[in-house]
Amino acid sequence: MPSRTSTIFGKWFEMPRRADMAGLDGCSGKPSEILFISSSDIEKADPTTRKLIRSHVMRGRKWKTSGPSKVQRVPIRRTMAARTPAVQVQLQELFDKYTQLVPGRVGSDFSCIDFPISPVASKVIFPLMAAISFQRDNQGWLYLIDVDTAALHITIFAIESFIDRILRHQVNRVNLPARLHFQEGLRLLRERLLGDDDDTRISDSTMGVVLKLAGAAHFDGDYATAKHHMEGLRRMVDLRGGLDVFQGKYLLAEMLRCDLGIAILNGSNPVFYCRPTEPVINYPERLLLASNDKICFDDNIDMIQNMDHDLAIAWQVIRRFCFMVNVGTQTQRLMAPEFVYETMTAVIYRLLHMHFANNSIAEAIRNGLLAFSYHIFLQWQDIKLPYDYFATTYKDCILGLKDIDGISSQLVLWLLMTGANAVFNIPNEAWLRDCLREYTHKCQVKDWKEMRGILKSLMWIELLGEQPEKQIYNLLQLDHGKN
Repeated sequence: MPSRTSTIFGKWFEMPRRADMAGLDGCSGKPSEILFISSSDIEKADPTTRKLIRSHVMRGRKWKTSGPSKVQRVPIRRTMAARTPAVQVQLQELFDKYTQLVPGRVGSDFSCIDFPISPVASKVIFPLMAAISFQRDNQGWLYLIDVDTAALHITIFAIESFIDRILRHQVNRVNLPARLHFQEGLRLLRERLLGDDDDTRISDSTMGVVLKLAGAAHFDGDYATAKHHMEGLRRMVDLRGGLDVFQGKYLLAEMLRCDLGIAILNGSNPVFYCRPTEPVINYPERLLLASNDKICFDDNIDMIQNMDHDLAIAWQVIRRFCFMVNVGTQTQRLMAPEFVYETMTAVIYRLLHMHFANNSIAEAIRNGLLAFSYHIFLQWQDIKLPYDYFATTYKDCILGLKDIDGISSQLVLWLLMTGANAVFNIPNEAWLRDCLREYTHKCQVKDWKEMRGILKSLMWIELLGEQPEKQIYNLLQLDHGKN
């Protein structure tokens, strides 16, 4: 259960390590001698004692002023986050760190372990946010499991599911300790929902627990259960007065991320922004283009002018967002998390509500934008979840384009690379490798630099695409050499 939406492990990973400072010397970190100074108002302390007191007073002053002030810390933090050189991390690195912490088993001892690996975990769970946005305060991640026992148990269950499925590749393993945590979390949640305190039953904390359950079920491929929990969450939102009540809360962003991920991968209707009385939020003004703006009209193809109006706006908005991310990376400028989430919400919900004819260019582009948006906003690094609907739909859209005259080879190549990143496990998809080789040849791509140029001419975020897409290209070259 991805901590609050697909992010369930994030909060646990962000747990700060607490060093017990009692009895430690502030400078050396070694045990210090405990000194007792006895004096009275009648007599003054002797010179040696006065010297000792002064030395400790000065040491305290130096300790208090040794770190930078709050004013100084902010730009340092911004610079450090902005200069993140790469987002992609190896899952083996995560596995190695866990096995060092938890030798032998995970389970009942798991809740007693501190995890000092939040930078690695955040890059897996939020690849884009970890690179271009502010780092979240630890307490913002931890508050739920710090104060809610049900959330703690379900979070432990979710973390163990992640370790079994992704890190240890044990999909069918029966993890009894994890199951016990899950059952205890459910028991506590039921007691709360059946209680007499209406405020507690629909509190942020209770909603966070339900969201963890939805995220965990979604991560395990259990669509029916995930959807059931999201519909319960929808009712809680209605009882609270609607989505506007949650504006500015991290809980809202995570509810939307979970809702969108479930809807995209299963081809289902989302539970939020699905009513006439609940219109989708507007596109961020910075992403809406003037008629003379050339950012989205130098694609080397004329498809935008021939595209459905609403689809064309979605294309332009997400393409401009990519442009801003790439420029921000080069200039070391950060983006506010709110801007990222607003873009995600405005684009993806609109795409989910659009409908075009099967085997049409418009439908292929719509699905391409959904896959691309899923990759940059929702996907946990390169982890592919066990769902077939969207993969099958996306494959049919691409293969259907072969029967359309005049289709841009560059567009098809972009659709293929987007699918390879977000949807398909390329070693298992022979058709995908064949199509990639075919359109790489049609676009006269001779090396990775030329491939990157084509992708970037459409839309592409270098921070997220450089490593995995280059690996895909190298795999194609290797296969071509074998043939």
